[in-house]
Amino acid sequence: MNQTFSEAPTALERKIERQRRRYYLKMNLRSLYACFRLGRDPYGGLRFVFMMGDSQDNIAESERRLERIPDPFRANGALEELWQSRFRAAPYDIDQLATLPVDTLGGAYGRHMKSNNLRPDFYDDVPPRHRMHYLRLRIRQTHDIWHVLTGLGTDEFDEVALQAFYSGQFPNSTGAIIAVAAFLKSILRGRFDELGKHIDSFAEGYCAGKRSGSLMAVKWEELWTEKLETLRARYRIVLPRKREAAAVRELRAVA
Repeated sequence: MNQTFSEAPTALERKIERQRRRYYLKMNLRSLYACFRLGRDPYGGLRFVFMMGDSQDNIAESERRLERIPDPFRANGALEELWQSRFRAAPYDIDQLATLPVDTLGGAYGRHMKSNNLRPDFYDDVPPRHRMHYLRLRIRQTHDIWHVLTGLGTDEFDEVALQAFYSGQFPNSTGAIIAVAAFLKSILRGRFDELGKHIDSFAEGYCAGKRSGSLMAVKWEELWTEKLETLRARYRIVLPRKREAAAVRELRAVA
């Protein structure tokens, strides 16, 4: 029987790996701190969501380059093209989109944004540091488009479901940590009925993301006039099971 043995790492490679693990520990500690703060204070949690995303994206980029996690850019040529061109959608007018038929992507999105008092220019326009950071920025730019595509609302349970949907689409530890923050909030406040709903939301969103086609590289901003149901069929978007909307909207997880 032939056996193949990998070469033992050199002293330099072992040193680099130790340094890498220390860096991962630092990034994960920042993420856990952000998770705890978000769980305690969901209303003021946006900067902690960003802290999680930046920390986890740095780890993901390192692991992607080492080929130790699935590489969404290698698996999806269209996504790599977006990165190479540094694609960013041109500005658009929400009021104008809201005049489109309600059954179109643009019409549904425009109404969603207006009814929730949201702005498409909410996020700062920052240059991407690396591929996984670019993917995070693109997800932020299209976050509310994904809300419309998946049929998920903006209460805290549907926000958890959408983060889980992301995790079903690509390696997304940030989504898991945001979900843990939601679990932690329910536990700290003794709301164990909400804890069960959060867990169900994450499970349903994750399975829906795994079943659906890849949505990451689609230039949704060029498809405003297309029928929403046509797009859902084209990209095999399976809507998570709907539940009664929650009265609270404390966890606006946006990244």
